[in-house]
Amino acid sequence: MTSSQLFALSLSTTFVSSIALSAFLLARARTAPGAKQLAAFVGIVGLFALGLLLPERLGAASMALAPLGSAMAVDFAIRLTGRGARSLPIVHALGAGATLLLLLFGPGAFFETADGLRGFRYEGVGLIGVAVAIGLAAYGNGLMAFALRRAEGKRQREIAIVLLSSLVGLSTVVSFAPALVGMAVAPWSILALPIYPALLVYGILRYELMAANVWARRAAAYALILLLAAAVAGLLAAAPLSFIAPSMDFISLWLVVAAAMALAFAFGEPIRRAADRLVYAGPEISAETMAQWRSDLAGVDTTTEALEIARAHLRMAMRPLVDVTLSSDGPEPALRCVDTGDKWMAKLTGFEDSPPGARRLAIVYADLLTQSLDDIDRRRSRAESERLAELGMLASTIAHDLRNPLNIVNMAAAAAPPETRAEIIEQTRRMNRLVGELLDYAKPWKIEPADIDLAAAFGDVETDIASDAHLRADPFRFAQAMDNLIANARAAGGRIAIFVETARDATVLHVCDDGPGVPEEIKDRLFQPFVSRNSEGTGLGLAIVAKIMAAHGGSVALGAREGFSTCVTLRFPR
Repeated sequence: MTSSQLFALSLSTTFVSSIALSAFLLARARTAPGAKQLAAFVGIVGLFALGLLLPERLGAASMALAPLGSAMAVDFAIRLTGRGARSLPIVHALGAGATLLLLLFGPGAFFETADGLRGFRYEGVGLIGVAVAIGLAAYGNGLMAFALRRAEGKRQREIAIVLLSSLVGLSTVVSFAPALVGMAVAPWSILALPIYPALLVYGILRYELMAANVWARRAAAYALILLLAAAVAGLLAAAPLSFIAPSMDFISLWLVVAAAMALAFAFGEPIRRAADRLVYAGPEISAETMAQWRSDLAGVDTTTEALEIARAHLRMAMRPLVDVTLSSDGPEPALRCVDTGDKWMAKLTGFEDSPPGARRLAIVYADLLTQSLDDIDRRRSRAESERLAELGMLASTIAHDLRNPLNIVNMAAAAAPPETRAEIIEQTRRMNRLVGELLDYAKPWKIEPADIDLAAAFGDVETDIASDAHLRADPFRFAQAMDNLIANARAAGGRIAIFVETARDATVLHVCDDGPGVPEEIKDRLFQPFVSRNSEGTGLGLAIVAKIMAAHGGSVALGAREGFSTCVTLRFPR
């Protein structure tokens, strides 16, 4: 391969890969900060490279774009580093003004070297354009170098890879300097330009300067294919084969490039796998592993068990150890699961400095885990509906078969001594209350929310209500829940207090007492039917509270508050 052919091949490869990357950025990452500016800059790099191959008039117009390209690069650097935002109008004015000046008056002239290579000499106003381009490029690189010294972890690697690619681009501009002093030397450093878009692709995807998804992986694969095509084209052009002449014309060269690209695309699948490993360095996710994870999670019946299995899976799959929890704080990195009422969501925390491979694995696993948690809730809800249907039938039978005998007992007790009669009436009243609560618990409810007067909602109980607290709930069911909770607290003895607070998306009530507390053996099933910490209770009061909260789209749980042994916390969504 002659030097002129190598030169043309490098410029052609740079143009194709730059335009492809620019189109990808505009089509798939246009919402990311700086994506449009980066796309414009990469496109200008491609046109700048192509300018050395185009006819003189078009080629000169491409050479005039150098200041505008530098301005776009500085714009992206400012958005990347968060520094120098006030200088943006000046940067754009300099870049656009210098480019317009060069387009109007001409940036310079082309020349040929002794080797037959084509170069470009900036002359006249073109010198102003070169000065602006180099000055802006130096300013943008300075911003990144300054930010690099103060950055850490992943952020530092982000800026470093962009700075490295920018220095490659700057070296090609500097290579035009010898022609300014009359030296007919071709800009040889422009041969490094094919590396430039490849470095940008790697930086964008490997360090997630833009959103990394399936399209991003394709972009990385295509960048590798283009580099392979360039290498194959060089081998084909240099091969001592009879069908390739020692010196090729322009059309022959493009045919070689096309053949090389076709050959490279034939090996697309292994290249795509290599791109996937390049972008997502770190733990891999195989189909077999995914199937095993799904199988393990499908066999669990409780949220706690699902979280334990998830914790074990992630700790085996990656380092450092990853926690899986319902808590909003704690050790990191972690997968924090939240029940939003209609579905589960998982949020990644502490992964900011993790490699993309680890983040990708955690994101995939979070999706599997939330699906499993949703399935657990659906099975639990279905089982609860079936249990309530059975309970409703049982309650109807009890109401029919028990109330008549109870009435007879009450009438027969009229002739008994006063103490005996009072005890019989008390016990039959308790049994009637149990029957009534069973019927109420088993039937479907219709919630009709209204504004609740919190100041008057709790009777003579001690309260602490936030000034901005506001609550909409079904008045009857809200009063029923409060009556049950206050009755339970009074039965426990000691001080009772109700605290009402506001959260970002909920109104939170705490009903607290300083009685003996809840026995450990019933804490996990306290809100299930027929579980009570009071031997005199029916065991349905807290189950009814839980059903009331579920009907409102809220939640009830055992909480904690300093100075109290027991707190029941209700969260009403806003």
